[in-house]
Parts: sequence; C-alpha cells; structure tokens
Amino acid sequence: MDTLQKFMTAVLSWLLALLKLLVAVSLLAIAKITLRTNPEIAIPVLATAAVMFLIWYFLPQIKQFLNRL
Repeated sequence: MDTLQKFMTAVLSWLLALLKLLVAVSLLAIAKITLRTNPEIAIPVLATAAVMFLIWYFLPQIKQFLNRL
C-alpha cells in the first residue's frame, strides 16, 4: 500500500506541475493575442494575469508561512 501511495503522490505532483505549466503558457498566449488586437489593455491584462498566476503558484508556500506566524 505504501508503494501505491508514493506512486500516486508522484503522479499527482507531475500532473500539478503540468497544469501550472499549461496555465502559464495560456496566460502568455492570451497576452500575445491581446497585445496584437488591443495594445492599450495588453499591459494591464498581462500584469493581472501574472499576479494571479504567481499567487496561485506560490499559494502553498504562502499558506505555510502564514500558519507559522
């Protein structure tokens, strides 16, 4: 049972990493399309997307830090 748990943990961590990579690439694609179609709002859209991605990516570390306080 312990081996199955380790295997599932490894698979889920790889899936999470792939999901985060997919989100990052999608955000860059949205920013590129926005930059070509409407450059006036491209920078705010990209900045908002980057902040949201960074919060989502580092949320476990942020929660761990806040729980120690």
